[in-house]
Amino acid sequence: MSTLNELIEQLGGREARFGVLAESDTHQLTVVAQNFDVAVGDLFLLPCTRGSGPDGRKDRVYIFRTTQYANILNRTLEMNDVARNKLTMPDSYLAQDLQDEQLIELRGMVLGYAEREASGDWIFHRPRRLPGHLTDVYKVDPAHPLVPDVVNTLMRSQLGHDGLFIGNLLAGEVPLAGVEVHLPSYALSHHIGIFGRTGCGKSNLMMVFLRSILEHNRHVAVGQRPGPRCSILAIDPHDEFRAWHSHSGGADGIRGIINSYSATERQELAEPFYYLTVRDVGDTGMDRRLRLSRADLTPQDLASVLDMTDQQLGFAQRYYTKPDMGERWVTQLLLMATESAKDDPHIGDFHPGTIDGVKRRLSFVHAGNSSVFTPFDPDAGFNYESSLPDILCALEKGRLVIVDTSLMSELEQFFLSTLVARLLFTLRKALRSAPSREALIDKIPLVLGCDDVGGLMGMRSLADALVARVESGELPYLNGDEVRAPDELPYVNVVIEEAPSVLNPQRIKFGSVFRDISRQGRKFGIGLTVISQQVTEIDQGILTQINTELTMALGNEEERRAAIRNASCDLMGFERELQVMEKGQSIISASYRDIPLPTQVPNFDDNSPQI
Repeated sequence: MSTLNELIEQLGGREARFGVLAESDTHQLTVVAQNFDVAVGDLFLLPCTRGSGPDGRKDRVYIFRTTQYANILNRTLEMNDVARNKLTMPDSYLAQDLQDEQLIELRGMVLGYAEREASGDWIFHRPRRLPGHLTDVYKVDPAHPLVPDVVNTLMRSQLGHDGLFIGNLLAGEVPLAGVEVHLPSYALSHHIGIFGRTGCGKSNLMMVFLRSILEHNRHVAVGQRPGPRCSILAIDPHDEFRAWHSHSGGADGIRGIINSYSATERQELAEPFYYLTVRDVGDTGMDRRLRLSRADLTPQDLASVLDMTDQQLGFAQRYYTKPDMGERWVTQLLLMATESAKDDPHIGDFHPGTIDGVKRRLSFVHAGNSSVFTPFDPDAGFNYESSLPDILCALEKGRLVIVDTSLMSELEQFFLSTLVARLLFTLRKALRSAPSREALIDKIPLVLGCDDVGGLMGMRSLADALVARVESGELPYLNGDEVRAPDELPYVNVVIEEAPSVLNPQRIKFGSVFRDISRQGRKFGIGLTVISQQVTEIDQGILTQINTELTMALGNEEERRAAIRNASCDLMGFERELQVMEKGQSIISASYRDIPLPTQVPNFDDNSPQI
């Protein structure tokens, strides 16, 4: 690793000094510099040897970020006096002979410092120390060819490496080429928040993110990167991830990446499908028709997405657990005459208005109202028809699954996310508690509510489909006759688009599966990605569990305050950035990083090499 003097030479040597440290305390540094062009957010390096070590010195480089600056003069003159003289006496020396007197004063914060260890490695530390008096200051100049090497050396632990590429570190207004910001792959097993107003670049960020997941999986498959792989259910409300801008002459999307794979890579990394849509594209190939069944729904799913009173939820639960009802409950309830309920001893004395209220909430699954939910009534010839088992198999094998929701209702989109999240969570809990192959085969029906002894039907059709896939190896829960631990499976992440509609405090209070996953999902390798234009509308219990935030431009001061308050690391000094950030810019904060990182997400059209 480079020594302190070698780093200074890479920055241009002592003659490249930008300024000198004037004042410092634990909150703010003040730097006096020559009259150069400076932007808020510019980065500066302060090499120093202050500290105690075996040889009486410690080599450190402090990283300083400017938050404000002012024009000043070298001599003891008031700027407003000089301005008046220039206006009223344009020929005076004050108006013409001050070029050498003009300086600037920078103020900002220390992000931290890198200290050279005995091994020669530079280790980044939180800003608990200050640089020495009158320390020289060097600007991180994006145009300097060696600056990226210096920044990577000093900030390696904060930038991440061999992970999921997000963008390049911002120095003021300019991204640093060669200084990449990565999220660790395990971030997908935790919870991620992507917050930003309309038009700030969230879709482009998602495209870069999805490409990075595919790249990670490819590296893992050939042994170039340690596993596990990553899976994500990517909700696409505008149907743009698959083909991106190819229809208008721009870059192809995920389709282009998948098509660039060899046959072996396609089989290993993408098959049997990567794209689901409600359009009729058939049931073969890499694009598939999306179907869900009425038999996939439980009363708790209904309460997670729709507003329900306690009485309505109580009735739905009672009806669902009637002997031999279970997965048939939706169809049977829609067919049931409300007035006949009072004659059914298994239902109880529920008010007819309560029953009608539940039926109204189920009306979205009627054939004329839904393009996703298929009827389920074996007695009438409508057997179980659902993509859900195949989606679960794909995610458990380390796949990217894009779901085009542009032709789906908001309710259908939310139910899809809810069902996938709940079942992944349920299956992985069962997997962890099953000591043997036989125990797992027995456990899957039980956790889906199937109990022959108790007369409970539960989700029988789905359970049978999943057990069959475990036995065939499509659902990779077995290694021979041994049960795999959840730690051996991919990190799985479920995207929640338009999150306030389903993760608001009013709905979460009913015991949403998302609250359970937010608290316990990481134990089983399952995470959520919450995408929203608003921070304030997300349930606080969910927000406190998010430990990776990608905060883009937000719409108003209240949302900016909420983003700062909920960030996983201190955003003090970044308030102005949240107000003026341009498209594609983001501040990344995470509990596993010491500092927030301002980042420029590349334009997928300009930076879309096939993997």
